[in-house]
Amino acid sequence: MAAKNLSIARQYSLLMTLKLFLKFCRTVLEVDCLDPAVIKLPRRKNPKVEYLTNAEIQAIRENIDTFRILGVRLRALFETLLATGMRISEAVSLDRSSIDPATKEATIIGKGAKVRTVFFNDEALKWIARYLSMRRDNSPALFVTYGENPGRLRRGDVPRFFKAVGKLAGLEKPVTPHLLRHTFCTNLRNNGADISLIKDLAGHQDIQTTARYYLSADKQILRDAVRKYLDYAAPKAAPSPASAS
Repeated sequence: MAAKNLSIARQYSLLMTLKLFLKFCRTVLEVDCLDPAVIKLPRRKNPKVEYLTNAEIQAIRENIDTFRILGVRLRALFETLLATGMRISEAVSLDRSSIDPATKEATIIGKGAKVRTVFFNDEALKWIARYLSMRRDNSPALFVTYGENPGRLRRGDVPRFFKAVGKLAGLEKPVTPHLLRHTFCTNLRNNGADISLIKDLAGHQDIQTTARYYLSADKQILRDAVRKYLDYAAPKAAPSPASAS
């Protein structure tokens, strides 16, 4: 793998797959094979997480053409991803009936068949309602394609829509559905959410995954923390009995 110049992340992924396979062979098939514990995984660097600032989010909103139904669909999907932190595969699997309007939530089956609840804010629900009011098809899917036979929107259809609106908004960073997922998690972190809560809301199976991406704050957050919490000022002396009288 090193000779082929595979990245550390790719090497880690392949070796982890091999370790899991060997563990299956030993524990399930009872085959006398290499102990997976002897395979050492390469040390991965914590990834640099890109996310949208509030100003960039507003710039994208202002550049989505919401006078046409395709633009309204994009805005509804954009707000849904921002509000829930769902993977794009999870978002396009939603049906019209998935969201409970009373509780503003939906139960989804995420990666690894893990069931979790996602929560919608009023902005997302407003645009979903507007999008559905413009629909004339009978598809149960929440987000659909267009043509003679509308079908469920596919995950592969979505990135180009976000890429195009990102360019219109003048953003240098590539706008993707996964960038919105990072934005959701980072916004929670920057506003004080506990890492275990972010894990559950994002649907990560392992808290180590959440920690690798979101445990370290950016420099501005750290700078603000120093300014707010670090204090070496001498304690004020208590007033003497004479002065108090």
